[in-house]
Amino acid sequence: MKRIALFLIVAMLVIASVPVTMTSGQGTVVPQVVTMPEQIAGGRDVSITVSDKPASDQPEELAIWDGQVAKFQAMYPNVKIEGLELKYDPTAFIAMIAGDQLPTIFKTYFTEPEKFIGQDAVADLTPYFEQTGLSSIFNENVLAIASQDGGLYGIPDFAYSLGLAYNIEMLAAAGYDAPPATWEELAEMAVTLTDKDNGVAGFAFINDGSGAAGWHYTDIAYGFGAATEDIIQANDDGTYTANFGEGATVDALQFIHELRWTHDVLPGATLDWANITEALASERVAMVIYAGDQFSFMKNQFPDADLSKFGYAPIPAGPNGSIALTGGSLWMIDSAASDDEREAAFYFQVWRQLDPVEYESSIVTQFETGRAVGQPVLPLYVGDYQAKIEEFRAQYDVLPVENYILFNNAVKNGEMKLQAEPPAKAQEYYSELGILVSEVLSDEGVDPASRLAEVEEEFQAFVLD
Repeated sequence: MKRIALFLIVAMLVIASVPVTMTSGQGTVVPQVVTMPEQIAGGRDVSITVSDKPASDQPEELAIWDGQVAKFQAMYPNVKIEGLELKYDPTAFIAMIAGDQLPTIFKTYFTEPEKFIGQDAVADLTPYFEQTGLSSIFNENVLAIASQDGGLYGIPDFAYSLGLAYNIEMLAAAGYDAPPATWEELAEMAVTLTDKDNGVAGFAFINDGSGAAGWHYTDIAYGFGAATEDIIQANDDGTYTANFGEGATVDALQFIHELRWTHDVLPGATLDWANITEALASERVAMVIYAGDQFSFMKNQFPDADLSKFGYAPIPAGPNGSIALTGGSLWMIDSAASDDEREAAFYFQVWRQLDPVEYESSIVTQFETGRAVGQPVLPLYVGDYQAKIEEFRAQYDVLPVENYILFNNAVKNGEMKLQAEPPAKAQEYYSELGILVSEVLSDEGVDPASRLAEVEEEFQAFVLD
C-alpha cells in the first residue's frame, strides 16, 4: 500500500561525500553483487526522468539525492538525470499512461504491476536481470510480484508486512506478559486494556474511511482465513471476480462490528495513517495494527516518544494460523523509453540500491543524522547478501530490535504466513472497503454480511467488469 511511501526513510540513498572508510570500519563488508558496465548507452548522450525526487522542504533527503545523481553522472558523463517531485498516485498515473507521459523510471506499489503490464506501459527488464544475474539475490516471493508470463518488469526496493504493535508497559500493568496470539485473545485483552474514562482504547486500526482503513480491514480478513482469491479472483480468461461478499471476509467485518459495538474497545477518534502513530506514542491506545517501517515514522515525528516501550509481534492467528498482508514498492521503466534510456534507468536504480559503498554509506548517514535503523521489515534479498547487509546494519541499529524478536522470528521461521495484496484493482478495493468499515463503526445497525455482499456486487459491476 502506498501512503507509507510518503513517510518511508529512503534506505538506499546516500550522501556522496560520506567517506568509504566510515562504512566498512567495523569488520563487516557488504558483498558486490552488481557489475556496472564500462559504458552506458555506448557512450551516447542519454537523458532519463526519475520519480520521487525529494522536495525542497526535505533538505536532508534532497542533499542525498543531489549527491547521488552527481556521483552517477560523474561515472557516466553521457547520462543526464532529471528528478521529478512526483510520487505515485493511481488516478494520476492512469492519465499519464493514456497521455504517454510516464517518467522513464518510476516508483509504484506492489499492488500495481498488473495494471501497467496489462496496458503494455512498462518495459520487460528480463534482459538486464539476465545480464547482471541479479534475480538470484532477490527473495523470489518478492520478485514474483514484478513478474508476469516469464518476464520481469520491476526492481523491488522495499517489502513489509503488517503486524501488531503494542505498549509493553500497558500490557504488563494489565497482567499480560505477551501480546495476544489469536484474534479471540486480542478482543479479550482489549477489553481489559480499555479505559474509556481516561481516553485509552485497548485496540485500534486505521478507521478514517480511506483506502488505508480498507487495507487494515483486509489484514484482519487475512487473519480470519481469507485468501487473495477470496477477495478478488484472477480468471483464466484475464477477467477478475470479486468474492469478498461471503466467508472469512464477512467474519472479519463482523469481528470489527463486535469490537466497536459489543466490546467497545476501539477509540472514538478518527485515526489515519499518521495519527494512529500519535495515538500509540501518546499511550492513548495499547495495541494497533502496524507496518514495521512505521516505527521510523514514530522516531522521526515523535522524538520524545520512548520507543523501548513498544513491541512488535506477528499478526494474531485465526483459523488458518497467523496470516499477514504484505506490500512494498518497486521501480518500473516506461515501455516508451528507448533502449539507451532503459539501460541508463536500470543501472541507475540498481547502482544506488545495491552498490556496497552506496548501501553502507546510506546506513551510516541514517545513523549519523539520527534516523531510524533496525525497523522490522521483510527481507528483500536472500543468501549471503541478505545476511551480510543485516550484519552490517546491526552495527548501527538505533531502534530497540530486541522488542521485535517475536515478529522477526515468526517471519524467519515461517510461523507467520505472508500473503500478497489482492491481484487487481487493489487500491480501488481498499477505498471501497474503507468506506464500508467506516459505516460499520458509525452505525450499529449496519449488517456486515448484507452490506459486504452489496459492496461486492457494486465493485464487480463498476470496477472489475
